[in-house]
Amino acid sequence: MSKYLILIDFINDLTSHDPMAGELARRNVVANAASVLEKARKAGVAVGHVRVAFSAPDLPEAPERSPLFANFKGSGALQLGTPGVDFVPALTPAEGEAIILKHQISPFWKTILDDELEKHGVTELYVTGLSTTLAVSSTVREAHDRGLSVKVIADACSAGSLEAHEAELQAFGGLCEITEAAKVSFAD
Repeated sequence: MSKYLILIDFINDLTSHDPMAGELARRNVVANAASVLEKARKAGVAVGHVRVAFSAPDLPEAPERSPLFANFKGSGALQLGTPGVDFVPALTPAEGEAIILKHQISPFWKTILDDELEKHGVTELYVTGLSTTLAVSSTVREAHDRGLSVKVIADACSAGSLEAHEAELQAFGGLCEITEAAKVSFAD
């Protein structure tokens, strides 16, 4: 099996405000994701870093009728070329690791992710990121439908509340294996 680690939306604009910032800190989510990232690098596993970002403050690439993205329009958040879309320092991409730019919730929608997975012959996808209820959930469902074996690293994912996080894990749990950072091993 060829493995791939994906880290979703660990960017400053999404990690620095409550309630997400509080959840990340309380549950050590970034440290857990960094631990898994280090294991992947040591094992030579391919890694992709996903970020949601747009070319201008009015988010021209966002879905026109999205209530979610409407909340960000004109705020200056999620804009390419700003520190807000930089990856958090503990999860900065290394040279050779893919940076996957998305304009939707899903990291698969009109991005390079499918090409990345094909290039590496991926059969097993390890998922970390934000938010469990949105991008992580979308990734799990789409990866499942693409025939991949999916492992969600629950303590390296977060939603705005623990209750929402756990409810979403329960909802998509039948599509994947749910594990923890300490249990992840990329050994064959």
